[in-house]
Amino acid sequence: MSLRQLETLVAIADAGSFHAAADRLGVTQSAVSMQMKALEDDLQTSLFDRSRRPPGLRETADPLVTQARQILRQYEGF
Repeated sequence: MSLRQLETLVAIADAGSFHAAADRLGVTQSAVSMQMKALEDDLQTSLFDRSRRPPGLRETADPLVTQARQILRQYEGF
């Protein structure tokens, strides 16, 4: 798990879609998708409901998003 992946996860939560998060972060939608797939692989869990378009965060991802926000705030404080 990397800070970049956490930053991307928070951007998706805030923006509501992979595409909007990519725009905010200045990367491609493909890069966002790849980062989230790698994060899901690392955590061995599915964070997104991909049965709908755009994919949405699962409720089980909420605690991770909260922790990601805290980690990013702490990192920015250094």
